[in-house]
Amino acid sequence: MVRSAVLALVMLASVCSFPALAADTPFQEALHAARNDDWEGLSRAQARLGDDHPLQAYLDFHRLRAALPDLNPDRVADYARRYPDSPLPNDIRQLALVAYARDNRWDAARAVYDEPPRSLELNCLYWRAQWQAGNEQALSRARELWLSGNSRPSACDAIFNAARDRGVIGQAEIWQRMELAFYERGPGLMRYLRPMLDDQPYGTAADWLLDLYGDPEQLTGIPKSLPDDQRQVLLAAGFRRLAYTDTVKAREWFEDDLGDLGFTDAALIERSGQRIAWYSTIRGIEDNRDWLDDWLRDHGGDSLVDQRARRAVIEQEWDELPDWIALLPEAERKDSRWLYWAGRAAEENGDEQRARSLWQQAAAQRNFYGFLAADRIGEPYRFSNAVPTGDQTLPELPALARIQLLREQDEPGLAWSEWNWLMWHSNETRQRQLAQYALDAGWYDLTVQASIQARAWDVLAWRFPAAHQQRFQEAGRRHRLDPWLAMAIARRESAFYPNARSPVGALGLMQLMPGTAAKVAREAGQGVPAERQVLDPATNIELGTRYLGDLLDRFNGNRLLALAAYNAGPGRIAQWLAEEDEAVPVDVWIESIPFRETRDYVQAVLTYRVLFEGLHGNPESRTAMLLLPAESGTPYSLAMIED
Repeated sequence: MVRSAVLALVMLASVCSFPALAADTPFQEALHAARNDDWEGLSRAQARLGDDHPLQAYLDFHRLRAALPDLNPDRVADYARRYPDSPLPNDIRQLALVAYARDNRWDAARAVYDEPPRSLELNCLYWRAQWQAGNEQALSRARELWLSGNSRPSACDAIFNAARDRGVIGQAEIWQRMELAFYERGPGLMRYLRPMLDDQPYGTAADWLLDLYGDPEQLTGIPKSLPDDQRQVLLAAGFRRLAYTDTVKAREWFEDDLGDLGFTDAALIERSGQRIAWYSTIRGIEDNRDWLDDWLRDHGGDSLVDQRARRAVIEQEWDELPDWIALLPEAERKDSRWLYWAGRAAEENGDEQRARSLWQQAAAQRNFYGFLAADRIGEPYRFSNAVPTGDQTLPELPALARIQLLREQDEPGLAWSEWNWLMWHSNETRQRQLAQYALDAGWYDLTVQASIQARAWDVLAWRFPAAHQQRFQEAGRRHRLDPWLAMAIARRESAFYPNARSPVGALGLMQLMPGTAAKVAREAGQGVPAERQVLDPATNIELGTRYLGDLLDRFNGNRLLALAAYNAGPGRIAQWLAEEDEAVPVDVWIESIPFRETRDYVQAVLTYRVLFEGLHGNPESRTAMLLLPAESGTPYSLAMIED
């Protein structure tokens, strides 16, 4: 059980594995000792703290953690009763379940959870414990967990094996999972599953499924001797893969050869056509254009029509764009994005009055295209800023005292967990009270999190607090850049959570990759910073703004190119700029950025920058702040970076 179970144990034990800066206070000494199983040191520090310290739950947590797997599960329940308003009881339950399972203490494992936990790995362990007690429902739940195109933790293997032994997971379920893995682009999982299938009735079809993943053009050779339901699945899989590898050929065969291939399943044919249409659209394949447009008019699909309208923008097909926008759902048509582009089409088609009307509608919205539309008609931006209302007085909550202490003890991760637990267990009124409390306390990352939980989209004081403003201003002066832009990056990257870590390893407020942080530090004549230093807000802001300044220098001060590079890497920018004779306007270039994440990122950061300056800088200047004249007036092409 396993490596993945061990990984879960390590992750859940974050309260015992994160290194402290220094043992400067009795609690820091105690926590450092507890994390390192130094019980004598803990006893000495505990004597100085007393037994009623507000953070006592953390020290008791480690005593329980260290006693696993021999710990009596009653002590886990007692711990939950003693600390009912804390996230820690759930943490110790998770650790206990993993530890008991590894030690085959299934009675104890069943005792720590009354219902299945959310984590996939813990869910498998929970149902394995139930199966050990003869609960037949465990096998049907195992079947549900099995049917996925993605790999499952090895902690699930035992309950899967039990379900296979009892026939709850049989040949049909293994074949179904192979099909799901194909659609999730999981050839490794497909190869893992293949030996589980007998030659009949699914083995031959499974071999063909693997072959089609490697060479989808083999779909013309699928044996007609296979059962028809398997052939239909294989033909659909082959067309899906061929749409990715050779979209033109996929369209030609789909258009001309369905009858000869014996592809008759209407639902699978529809799905295959939509996939060919998707790649035809996002790749802008001219050879498929007539077929694509006919397909979309007959079959629709909101996401496909959206992409087709976007393709019309990229190719500046201003005559055709209104027709594609008209096929979008009403809610999409009324969104500022498509109101803006409908206005651009009207302008290009000579209808200035309609363009202005559409831009006025778009300008009522607080977002990138709303602000862009406002600039088109020379109107101020609509912030639609709601003032917090209601009783802001909170009762005394022990969790708030713990959060305060944890932040003072330089434990942002633990404070974050406490805050999230408190938010999840509060109603909307309490969440709003907590948002204002956090803002007053200067807990800017927690303020933003509270605004999200409370869905307080119009309370901009909570969503865009002036976090670390002085640091950003000082760093901006040092590196000759706009501090509001750097602050907007931090808001987008981490929502001001200083301990943020991305799945790929980016760290801190401005989400710096360790290699980037090291490179910037070396170029500044400094030593390579340790991870803990990169997480420090002052260091992170210094290195992040220096890196941003380098990108702005590299791209001649163009913030759009620099932001796209910050998100996707500098090397991609040249790929996204056309030859000089194909230069495009700034708005078209933004819409043409291939990565949706980067498109959204550039728009969000520029929008956040406007909000920060409008809220905390010059509130009178709320127009023409989105793009600089040089950015909006320059055609976008490779000529911008050739120097």
